[in-house]
This record gives sequence, C-alpha cells and structure tokens, in this order.
Amino acid sequence: MSIHTQPQIPELTGRMIRPDDPDYDKARASFYGGSDRRPAAIVRAADVHDISRVIAFARDSGTEFAVRSGGHGVTGYAAPNGGIVLDLAGMKALDIDAQERTAWAEAGLTAAEYSTAADAHGLATSFGDTGSVGLGGLTLGGGVGYLLRKHGLTIDSLLAADVVTADGQLLRVDAETHPDLFWAIRGGGGNFGVVTRFQYRLHPVGTIVGGMMMLPATPDAVASFIALAEAAPEELSTIANVMPAPPMPFVPPEHHGKLVIFAMMCYAGEVEAG
Repeated sequence: MSIHTQPQIPELTGRMIRPDDPDYDKARASFYGGSDRRPAAIVRAADVHDISRVIAFARDSGTEFAVRSGGHGVTGYAAPNGGIVLDLAGMKALDIDAQERTAWAEAGLTAAEYSTAADAHGLATSFGDTGSVGLGGLTLGGGVGYLLRKHGLTIDSLLAADVVTADGQLLRVDAETHPDLFWAIRGGGGNFGVVTRFQYRLHPVGTIVGGMMMLPATPDAVASFIALAEAAPEELSTIANVMPAPPMPFVPPEHHGKLVIFAMMCYAGEVEAG
C-alpha cells in the first residue's frame, strides 16, 4: 500500500488519521524525531476490537503494519512507510490490586502514569529510566530501569498478558497457559502478537535516593566506577554510559564534548543508608 492509498477498515471505534488530516504530521512523529516515515494511516485504537480489525485488514490486504505504544523507538520503525501505525496510546486502563500486589495495565499507559498510581499504595514495578515511555515496547524489550538490581527487569515482574495473534485470537498467556508465547514476549520483542494488557507484580517501594553523576572518563575513574558497582548492595542500581558530555544547561560549557562517565543512580533501600 502506498501513502496515497486510503485504507478502509470498517467498524473502527477509534480514530483513523490519514495523510490529508491536519493532525497527520504530529500523529506520525516519534518521540525522538529524526525519522521522516509516512504511513498510509495511523489508527488510534480504542479497544481490543479495533486491534483485531486492524490485524485482519493488514493480513487480508497484505498491508504492512506496526504497533506503537509510547513512540520512543529510536529507529522510527513503528511508522512503516505506506503502512499502518496501530497506535495503542489511548488504551490506558489500569486496575491495581494493592492487597495482592498485582496490576493489570493496558499497553498505552506510560511508565509515569502507572508508577504514579502505584506509588499511592507504596508500590512499584521495575520499569525503565524515562517516565514517558509506553509500557508496551518497554516490557516486550525486557525493561532496564532504576530498580533493576533490587527487583529485576520489567519482565521479571510480568505475570500474564492478553495477546491478539495474527489469526485474530485473543489469548491470555502466562507460565501455565500458552507458555511458549509467554516466554517469547518476555523480552523477545513485539513480533509474536499485539499485547493489549500486561499483568505485573508490584513491590513495596518507599522513598528512594537517586540522582545523576558525571565524571571525566579517565581509565582510573572508569575502573573505580566498575569496582564500586560490582561491590554495591542490590538496593543500588546504576545506569552508566561513557560518552561525550552533552551540551545541556547543567553541564559546564568547558566540558561539552569531552568524554565523561554519565551515570544515573537509584538507591531503593533505607533512606539513611542511601
């Protein structure tokens, strides 16, 4: 299908945005920008039935489609040229069972939306390092974040999921039911079906201590940082990069472009110890 072909998907509840729509450029953009992909349509799914209809249309017509949750994919692959973007960002239902410490979350929720609601109960799930990331891509990619060493990857807290398969079935998958598919979506990416909801384990998490650290990336500094990280307690998680210092307001101008250790740290234990 080309960008000039107008896909017709009957009985959609959500909105379909086409190239002649005034919202088209905004709807096709990714969080990071830098890609200029032009899909034939963006479908903002309202429910699982919309998802099934898009899959059926794409399958029967041979149209390429891709799924987007929060739009943080750096490559822009969630917007195929001449294809369909299945946008789940409007699907944000969240059901928290604080007593059982579990939550069912639709794939359009962001990490911040979920975490803010869970924090009201003193609970959290280990997500990524940016609040605006959608739960869909984050979870299906594994999920590396600030509670990693204390509570694992996001997929370590994944208990079950609802998945629409290529043949239109809606499946509940977990360790006992469709275990192979459950294994595949726990870090294997988004090509095994469209996940509409995730069930997560919630963990008690109180006040955390964290922040950013930037040091010159000398050999001694890098070696010391690695040694400290290896000796750190499981309550302390670090995400570090050796990179040119970015030209951001909090970086002194004389350090811009110089090689630094850029680290984010989070201590999820007793505040006094952190």
